[in-house]
Amino acid sequence: MSTLAPPPLTVIGAGDIAAETDRHRTELVEVVRAAYLTHDAGDSANPHSSFLRFPHQERSRIISLPAYLGGAFEVAGNKWIASFPDNTRHGVPRASATLILNDCVTGHPFACMESSIVSATRTAASAVLGAQTLLGARCARRVGIVGTGLIAQHVWRFLRDLDWEIDAFRLFDATRPRRAASPPPWPRTPRPSPWSPKRWRRRSPTATWWC
Repeated sequence: MSTLAPPPLTVIGAGDIAAETDRHRTELVEVVRAAYLTHDAGDSANPHSSFLRFPHQERSRIISLPAYLGGAFEVAGNKWIASFPDNTRHGVPRASATLILNDCVTGHPFACMESSIVSATRTAASAVLGAQTLLGARCARRVGIVGTGLIAQHVWRFLRDLDWEIDAFRLFDATRPRRAASPPPWPRTPRPSPWSPKRWRRRSPTATWWC
């Protein structure tokens, strides 16, 4: 009798994803590094994305991104990510996403995850990993942030939690409400701000806008 059986399906919501991300940013950077190295070794499949567009909503789209990653990961999946820019006019996030992970033995799905946070985390971890690789250290006199939305906020959380030494930030955003926000996400504020001198070993970084 065959012992092959499909894995159970687990559904993981945004709250659990956010909590795990907050606890494991250092480890997540290493996971992203390992994923890039696995891809570089040729042990991956990354087909073209497929775009679903709407004739009555020219700015909106939903993208299907299937992929396989081998090596220590040995997992396949598909990210289904929507971008509806007009949402922001109503206080609703522009992007939403779901990630389905499939077992590579049976092909059966074993996880269905909220993925807007996963996607933002991956993007931010990639940026911070790239900066560290290029600079050779976790320090910079100044960091420029172009666009101060969700992704940028995830980037500064990685910089903060990985104990980067940063003197100042320069911020730009084309959206007036973000430029006018007071205070923006990065300025020096009293404790318990994550940008305090205790966390940033040189000093608390300043933040200025250019626009």
